[in-house]
Amino acid sequence: MNLRHPVRIGIAALAVSAALAAAGVLPAMAASTPSATPTAAGACTGSVSAMLACIDQRASTAVSNRETALQKMTSEVNGSKDITASDRATLLGQLQADESGLTTLLATIKGDTTVKQALADTATIVTGYRVYLLEQPKVHLVIAANTETTVEAKLQSKLPSIQTAINNSNASAAQKAAALTAFNDCTTQLAAAQSASSGIVSEVIDLLPSGYPGNQPALESAKDQAQTARTDLGKCRTDIQSIRTDLKG
Repeated sequence: MNLRHPVRIGIAALAVSAALAAAGVLPAMAASTPSATPTAAGACTGSVSAMLACIDQRASTAVSNRETALQKMTSEVNGSKDITASDRATLLGQLQADESGLTTLLATIKGDTTVKQALADTATIVTGYRVYLLEQPKVHLVIAANTETTVEAKLQSKLPSIQTAINNSNASAAQKAAALTAFNDCTTQLAAAQSASSGIVSEVIDLLPSGYPGNQPALESAKDQAQTARTDLGKCRTDIQSIRTDLKG
């Protein structure tokens, strides 16, 4: 390969690949399905004490499942190398508040003495926290957006080296022209990715369960933006691969 800086181009290509891999958390949003009120599937029957015991059991299961999901999200936030300290602190605070709130709510449900109150409090497990419909996609979007932003910055810093590699290559004029065309397209795609991902965090990080389902369009819009950035970065990766091919001697 008659290319002065193949390693630098390789690093840039790996950076784009990392962005696409990290953005793989996005499909998890689609997997987040609505969760019915824990007592909706089959009414609890029998005496008041039997009904309360039934409601307590279902509430315990519902809370446990959500606590597991929240703990997984906490691990994902802590495990992200790209999320900013501010975003990390905000998400962790929200997740901890959800866990504490659900623990308190379950204790309240277990202390309820009427079926009506127990059912009302149990419904709050869903309506008061929206763990699956709001918190989960929000966390995944913030992580994805931070990762894309980090990779975009790294790739931006590599562009001058890539251009220098093209200019200093011993490839033919036609090959260098093709490489430059790919480089210019990569630059355009990167700018588009930066534009798409730039507002995601501010759009979703402060969304609250109390605003659902009114804030659902904001989640969907942010998801589209993250996927657009991912697509744009993929095109830039293809351009970088083309540059490597064009400059092979």
